Amino acid sequence: MRRDGYGQCFLGPARGLTSAHRASWLLAYGPIPPGLYVLHRCDHKTCVRPSHLFLGTAADNARDRERKGRGNPPRGERAGRAKLTEAQVRHIRSAYAAGARQCDLARELGVHDTSVHYIVVGKTWRHVAAA
Repeated sequence: MRRDGYGQCFLGPARGLTSAHRASWLLAYGPIPPGLYVLHRCDHKTCVRPSHLFLGTAADNARDRERKGRGNPPRGERAGRAKLTEAQVRHIRSAYAAGARQCDLARELGVHDTSVHYIVVGKTWRHVAAA
């Protein structure tokens, strides 16, 4: 099993290690044309059932992901582990611009100094416009 959740298998010295779903396609249908991906109809990364697989381009894969609602993960307040609200992020940015220290803002809001720093420098919460 790869880190990303896809199964893998060894196809011998000539082909080496490959994704299990690609190996399944090769065994069932033959070679995969250059530039094409083996995609899952069922969306189970470990599935190797040939009838659940189909070929497509990177664009096809992206469209399939979006159509199935697996596209852009929630961000900001809608992210499951978010500790701040957009209003608090705007407060951090405006207070910092007015001279507040990042460590004081972090303590005030109960988050780590690094979280505030990343907000201030625009590494996180980029989608929230300044106040």
